[in-house]
Amino acid sequence: MIELTLTELAAWSISVAMVLVVFFEWISRWSNGNAERRSLRRRVQCRLCLQVHEEEGRERIFRCPHCGAENEKGRNRSLG
Repeated sequence: MIELTLTELAAWSISVAMVLVVFFEWISRWSNGNAERRSLRRRVQCRLCLQVHEEEGRERIFRCPHCGAENEKGRNRSLG
């Protein structure tokens, strides 16, 4: 049987609680970072009115809900 004094039991309890708090904080930050990255991937900016929208469709061209202009998603946005 394990013999612990009251001081050792309190020290172990506090240590385990602190480790759990740090672990759950890390999980929370990781989850929040993933959500932010997913949001940034869906975010598009209209080339005409410069409004920013979140577009969830897979279509390459989207219509701006504010001005109605057609815009292309992604980095390849050549002029003309």
